[in-house]
Amino acid sequence: MNNDQLKHIVTVLHAIAVGQFAVFGYTGLTSQTVQWLQIALSSLGFLNIECIALWVLSFVVDKEE
Repeated sequence: MNNDQLKHIVTVLHAIAVGQFAVFGYTGLTSQTVQWLQIALSSLGFLNIECIALWVLSFVVDKEE
């Protein structure tokens, strides 16, 4: 894959991470009784997806001209 494709994958992964955290983390926080386990698992999922995005980003090679 070229650099642009890798950067696009990273952007998509970041959007997925923020989206899942917004849906699950926010609903866990705003429920009648705060769902700490849901918030913790959502945070863990967010962290895992962001780590995968950083790992993919490590394959981007800057071309020195």
